[in-house]
Amino acid sequence: MSDPEVAISYIKFFFPEVARIADFESLSLENSIGIRPSLKQFEADVIYRCRFKGKGDDHFYFCLLFEHKSKPDPHVAVQVGFYIMELMFRAVRRGGQKPEPVLPLIFYNGKKKWEPKTLMELFSDHPHLSTLEPYIPNFDFLYQDASSLSPEELLRLDLSYFRSAMMAMAFRYRQHLIFQYIEPIFGGALGKEKIMAITTYLLGVGERSEKTFLEKLKNTALSVKPEVMSTLEQILERGRREGLNKGVFKNRVFNLLKTVLLFPNWTAIKLSDFTEIEPGTVRTFLELLAQGNAAALHKYVSEDLLSDIPLSKEDEEKLNRLIGQLAGS
Repeated sequence: MSDPEVAISYIKFFFPEVARIADFESLSLENSIGIRPSLKQFEADVIYRCRFKGKGDDHFYFCLLFEHKSKPDPHVAVQVGFYIMELMFRAVRRGGQKPEPVLPLIFYNGKKKWEPKTLMELFSDHPHLSTLEPYIPNFDFLYQDASSLSPEELLRLDLSYFRSAMMAMAFRYRQHLIFQYIEPIFGGALGKEKIMAITTYLLGVGERSEKTFLEKLKNTALSVKPEVMSTLEQILERGRREGLNKGVFKNRVFNLLKTVLLFPNWTAIKLSDFTEIEPGTVRTFLELLAQGNAAALHKYVSEDLLSDIPLSKEDEEKLNRLIGQLAGS
């Protein structure tokens, strides 16, 4: 959706009443918002600013959020509220300009059926709602559930990358349809970059390995099969290289833990030189260690340093043992 052509197609197809008031020639991609309540960062996926049709210079925002969670977020209205207030405040902060409207669009691609609740609905069972209601901010969403889209409806879309992306996402939990509609899925994905994006997405959400996908693809009559197969080969090779790099980094992290245990007085610079881990990472590790909080230290190592690195049972046991020894010392 960071491609304006795709975003415009999305709005025109699903929300024609909004498209009628938008001057899409003025559409511009805005920087993502970063808000840190309690040091946790929330970021809107894509934000566009657009002029209203007509002679004036009034603008409004499209704030697009993509919910890919397997479990729908019951409090998404609170998150959207942050974006709405932040975007309005931007205008006020720029020399006291009047706030600009914000249209929150939610695109859901989860497994369970879900209807996002508004802020008012979150308080619907509150015993004092009748008194509190005037003071609860409320707004609705422009909402689309990809899983509710039928293949026939998707095929009515004009041949484009938008259609390719929508079909790939809509079939996320209907895997049997992917190869049934493999030709239209890739039909609008013209160019290496877009083929790579669609292929990577299908692999990421599918229940097939790259090798299995490659074997299955050989039996199709896909017009762009050579390009897709070439992309799969590149992904396999990249995975092999990344696997090697991840293994090297995992060893460095464990070396850091063991080195700090053996040489507790070493400086961050000396530890960084010895373990070949960035000085900033080592400093953060030492700061958490100094707090004596084993849980926080374990969380940093496992969720930040090793977040995308698979650990064996032996690795987990070693990590727990080393963190326990470090916190105890």
